[in-house]
Amino acid sequence: MKGFKMATSELGSSLKEILTQDFLCCQICMDEFDTPKMLPCLHSYCLKCLSQYVKQTAPDLADAVFLCPTCRQEIQTPPGGLESFPTNFFIVSLLDVMRSQKDATKKCDTCLLDSTESEASSICLDCNNYICKKCSEFHCKTKLTVNHQVVQLTDDVSITVLKSKKEPTCQKHENKNLELFCIQCETPVCMKCIAQDHNKHELSEMETAAVERKEKITSGLDGLKEDVEELDKRLTSAVDTMDMIKERKEKIIQALEATEEKLKEEIHNQRLEIQQDFETKCKAEEKQILAEKDTDECKLGILQSTLDFAGKIVAHGKDVEILQLHKQISHRFGELILGVGRYHLTNIVQLNAMLLGFPLFLKRPQLLLEFNTKTENDINQPWLSGVAVSPSTRNIIVADHTNGKLMLYNNQGILIKSLKQLWHNMQPMTVKPFDVAILGKHIALAQYADKQILILDNDFKVQSYCTTAYNCTGITPLQNAEIMITTTVRTIWNKGNGIYKFNLINKNPPTPVLDTETSFKHTLWTEVEMPDYVLGLNNSFVVSDSSKDILHICDMEGNILHTYEGKDEDDPLSEPQGMCKDNHDNIIVADRDNDRIHLVSQKGDFIAYLVTEEDGLEDPCAVTLNLDGDLVVTEYNSHKVKVFKYQ
Repeated sequence: MKGFKMATSELGSSLKEILTQDFLCCQICMDEFDTPKMLPCLHSYCLKCLSQYVKQTAPDLADAVFLCPTCRQEIQTPPGGLESFPTNFFIVSLLDVMRSQKDATKKCDTCLLDSTESEASSICLDCNNYICKKCSEFHCKTKLTVNHQVVQLTDDVSITVLKSKKEPTCQKHENKNLELFCIQCETPVCMKCIAQDHNKHELSEMETAAVERKEKITSGLDGLKEDVEELDKRLTSAVDTMDMIKERKEKIIQALEATEEKLKEEIHNQRLEIQQDFETKCKAEEKQILAEKDTDECKLGILQSTLDFAGKIVAHGKDVEILQLHKQISHRFGELILGVGRYHLTNIVQLNAMLLGFPLFLKRPQLLLEFNTKTENDINQPWLSGVAVSPSTRNIIVADHTNGKLMLYNNQGILIKSLKQLWHNMQPMTVKPFDVAILGKHIALAQYADKQILILDNDFKVQSYCTTAYNCTGITPLQNAEIMITTTVRTIWNKGNGIYKFNLINKNPPTPVLDTETSFKHTLWTEVEMPDYVLGLNNSFVVSDSSKDILHICDMEGNILHTYEGKDEDDPLSEPQGMCKDNHDNIIVADRDNDRIHLVSQKGDFIAYLVTEEDGLEDPCAVTLNLDGDLVVTEYNSHKVKVFKYQ
């Protein structure tokens, strides 16, 4: 930029203005140039400085490519070494003028010939001699020097003066003036150069060539000026953008800090609310226990007095006395027989389970996405009985039981494909789905009407399958390469309702084979009436019974460990449907008739309602979690799929 400003200065600008911009300082040593060598990028450096710099950055000078210290452009060292870079004679001339101005007093060269000293006041640019005022008048009148240019020595020696100084000589032939310009080689040459190397080249007068090149340079400068203006605008824009980013960053930080304080306040208020509720429940429990304790202490006193009296009669009474009193004592014993049980801490146990064993839900769930699955081609009202999320594509897989189709949506709710027919070994298979589950890299599909378990790949091609004895409803993966299904026949006899485990033989593809030794059909027959869905946990499984409105939590032998019937007697489950689990193996179940989703512990303890009717939920059917931990729910009556974010 400094060199550019120098080159575009007006010809009348003073040398002093140029020197103030460090134009004559090497940018490596930061001192005046010593043998300035100009690189192809037009930046100049002292030959000594350039040699040291290249030696440090490119030790192999024979094939050295180095970066310009100023603009970082790659520079190839010429075959003759660094000395072959052209000398910047413009800078050399400027240095000559600058040094001449630094001398305190100049002596007249003409007077010195007469052994006298006079202070010089002018300089002849043709003779390159300093002359005093008297000699200057004589110098301008003689025939030999009448046309010489004589200028006064002042601080404002202009570039016009500089241009009038003696032209530089040929570098190849010492003391030979450069007289012509070789057009082919694009360089000024002396007469010896012409005779030796340029005798057949096209030559031009220096003045003519200079005018032509000056026009090209000027034209190029106009383009560069536009680039400079554009870059100045970009830099200004960059500064403005940085200021804007800084301002926005400060605002965002302030907003985050405000949000943090708000969250702290919400947490504090919720803690106070829960604590108050807990203290209220504790007081109620304490009051109840104290009342029972007072009653029991009274009963204890009565019992103790009766025991004392009866004991004394037995120990010390006569036979006739015992016979006279035994009827009254026996009657009294009958009145005092009490059923002694434990004190019940229902509220405390429930709240303790929520606080100590499970996460605290701070905010109401947020509806992130909803989309309707019903289409003009649907013959029946859709029953979205199954849902799963592909871990590889994040796509949502929906099973429509009544219309017999599988639908694939992207994570924005856009339908990708709808399938009513699948293929296995070039043979078509009708889709009659109820539930769908992710099985590693495969998809497990429970076929209701066709009584099948299908194993699909991510392209929905059937890789393997097996036939079951009854209509398949729920399906879930288990540990140790196993899956479990429920079968349901919706008749008054419930014949065919059961739970079956299948071993998965092979790996690619996994093939389900019935484990005949561990069928739970007969084990749970008396307890489970309508096993619509099943969910595998860690060393246990859960069955939702929509007929009895209950969840059965069983071990892997089919023994019922725990049950869940709702939050309490006043808030029971009503037609539990699909289930999934969170990272803690807590059970998430759809409570269809009550329009809510329950979070339940493995031991059947109520934890919280994740989503309710207040959050926009209606008739939930199938549930699952996506990869972000958001809750994906299908709705029965609205035929919608909804995605909720909750904490």
